[in-house]
Amino acid sequence: MAFEHFLREIGEFLKKDQIIIDRDNLSHFSYDATERHSMPQAAVLPEDTEQVSRIMQCCSRYKVALTPQGGKTGLSGGAVPVAGGVALSFSRMNRILEIDETNMFAVVQPGVISHDLQKALDERGLFFPPDPSSTVDSTLGGNVAENAGYTRAVKYGVTRDYVCGIEAVLPSGDIITLGGKTLKNVAGYDLISLITGSEGTLAIITKITLRILAKPRVRRTIVAYLDDLGSAADLIVAVFKSGIMPCAVELMDTITINTVANHVNIPLNRDSVAMVLIELDGYNEKGVHDEAREMYSLCKTSPGTFDVRLATDTAEADKLWLARREVLPSLKALGKDHLEADVAVPRYKLPFLVRFVRGLKHSDTLQIATYGHAGDGNLHITILYRRRNFAELDEAYRLLEMIYQETIEMGGTLTGEHGVGLTVMDYLPMQLTGETLPLMKKIKDAFDPEGLLNPGKIFRGPAGTKPRQRGR
Repeated sequence: MAFEHFLREIGEFLKKDQIIIDRDNLSHFSYDATERHSMPQAAVLPEDTEQVSRIMQCCSRYKVALTPQGGKTGLSGGAVPVAGGVALSFSRMNRILEIDETNMFAVVQPGVISHDLQKALDERGLFFPPDPSSTVDSTLGGNVAENAGYTRAVKYGVTRDYVCGIEAVLPSGDIITLGGKTLKNVAGYDLISLITGSEGTLAIITKITLRILAKPRVRRTIVAYLDDLGSAADLIVAVFKSGIMPCAVELMDTITINTVANHVNIPLNRDSVAMVLIELDGYNEKGVHDEAREMYSLCKTSPGTFDVRLATDTAEADKLWLARREVLPSLKALGKDHLEADVAVPRYKLPFLVRFVRGLKHSDTLQIATYGHAGDGNLHITILYRRRNFAELDEAYRLLEMIYQETIEMGGTLTGEHGVGLTVMDYLPMQLTGETLPLMKKIKDAFDPEGLLNPGKIFRGPAGTKPRQRGR
């Protein structure tokens, strides 16, 4: 009955086509890229901040859970409305409000597609460094909420490093404005950094001020093929010891190489056990070319390397980067279920982690694909299995927990960029021990005392409880 009153009240200020309640159309709001799903009772499509505020006030009044949604490309289940309630889609708040070339800022609504901003900036010789693999579908609001990483994070940092201002709606419906067009701001607690990466559990982001840069004039791409995955990780460590700072360093193993080559018909060396993709960029043509030649020589003489190529032009480089972007879609196209460990370790530990994964004993019917942003120690270790085979299901979760445990022992983190959401929630106490997790829960309670905003994410039950057995 309370939900009917809620619908009636939001119907007083939203148009009919802004409220979706029929089951067929609601299914569009029930999932994200994890392929987990849960049906909301309704979906709302606000057009401005004031409408978001009024929707949240009604949620607070009638105790209705609300799950914010952007492009639903997340890999942690953060956009799945597990508590039912309302899914709030930002598909209609998708305008680039300003590109300030004088001060080098862009102001956007949260529903702006990442690629659309990049295209608008490129026309002006500018760029926004955070560029996740899902750039053609992901939204900037979602990227900020997840503090998204990406291939260029090695040199340029992650999304948080570019967020200078946020307008957001609190669970009470109150609107707050934080930061703005300044590069320095130490007035009080850094709430911008707190909300960035909070996965929609603290506030609803409605406007973002982003720092932008002049686009590098030169880029060179190098691909190295190796006969051993551990040697590929050793090469990556050597790259950073060389003193040259690449903008991206990616790793793909033989499973991902062949899967991508089959799926998108890109000519990759199928005989290799590992592939390392390196990109250099800058504003001085001679400087970048000199660094590229030095990097080529380093790769050529690295143990285990049998083929090194320097992309001859932008088209060839773009094909190589397309291969990297297509890894996850290609793995999904195999038709198997998958568990992905988005782990990150200190860079010098990368060879140890890679060799640990390669040494894991598992059934022949399971496969472990290893790829990721190896330049910053972040790997996406993907276990491919058949969910309906319960033995494989249990084995996959056992392997996942072993990978997590080894990552923690190496001083790493359970998630480098995808977030906690649903997928890592049960394992979080492995990393956040002592009073850390209870303290985070207190912050959540301070922002959202009724627990209405994106409930069922990050925290399960009393903070600090042990993870439950998954997959049964």
